[in-house]
Amino acid sequence: MKKIYLIVGILFILMIMVVIAIGLLLVPSSDNILNFKSEGNIAVINIDNELVLKNSGSSGLFGNNNPDVNDYIGALNDAENNPNIKAILLKVNCPGGEVIASEKLARKVKEVSKKKPVVAYIETLGASGAYMTIAPANYIVAEKHSIVGSIGVRMDVIHYYGLMKKLGINATVIKAGKYKDIGSPYRPMTPEEKACLEKMINETYMDFVKWVAENRHMTINETLKAANGRIYSGSDAKKVGLVDAVGTEEDAINITAKIANISNPKTEEYTPSKPAGIFSMMSNMVYDLGYGIGKGFGETEKSNIGMYYE
Repeated sequence: MKKIYLIVGILFILMIMVVIAIGLLLVPSSDNILNFKSEGNIAVINIDNELVLKNSGSSGLFGNNNPDVNDYIGALNDAENNPNIKAILLKVNCPGGEVIASEKLARKVKEVSKKKPVVAYIETLGASGAYMTIAPANYIVAEKHSIVGSIGVRMDVIHYYGLMKKLGINATVIKAGKYKDIGSPYRPMTPEEKACLEKMINETYMDFVKWVAENRHMTINETLKAANGRIYSGSDAKKVGLVDAVGTEEDAINITAKIANISNPKTEEYTPSKPAGIFSMMSNMVYDLGYGIGKGFGETEKSNIGMYYE
């Protein structure tokens, strides 16, 4: 019996060693990355995922993590600092995301657009926070039947006190501070609390409207007419001033080249991707464990509340 345990243990160790070796092979070296980004003059960054400040989720043992906003900002920095890159094309298929994440990326796009031409191409979806992000671009192209707009802010507050009552579950909240448990799932929201949250939402919404108006060279009234949460097709978005042209990806590349005075456009992939492999997964596990423990000790019911541009 001891021999069987020994054999199983050895096989397990060998399996772990094989997994680690494969993981090392899958992680690209920095030299490869530098060599890869050496020939193009238009950097292409695909914004495909929900905009979040931190995304550690992995698609599997050897899968890549989805980029978060800091990854996109890093890609923009790389393109901005590469003298061979003359312009940047943002290829957008994104529904929006967290308020702060969207605002951070939007500010970076505006910063870069003052130094190098930035063109946004909405392929299928450029809505809410994603639209906020590309509003400062020097030019926006959208597919005719893409979805554009949805300018607004949403806050979800989940209540399950009714279900708890049916199940005979009671929760006691001990608090100091009148609004400390605002948005609590354990009780109905008071009119005063709802008014407080609505004020936050309206302030955030008006900041969104002003951002679009400023960067799309529209008046506040023009923007408010388009910014009622409605989604538009690419062609309708052009009519209300949210995009500059209706066209294809090829059109977007040609427009980018024209704005940047590039006679022979060559695109270069700058979309960020986090390293694949066992080490990436293990580092994420350690981070999430620490984050989870810390969050557990510092948990408040405000985790029930979140604002989103989506």
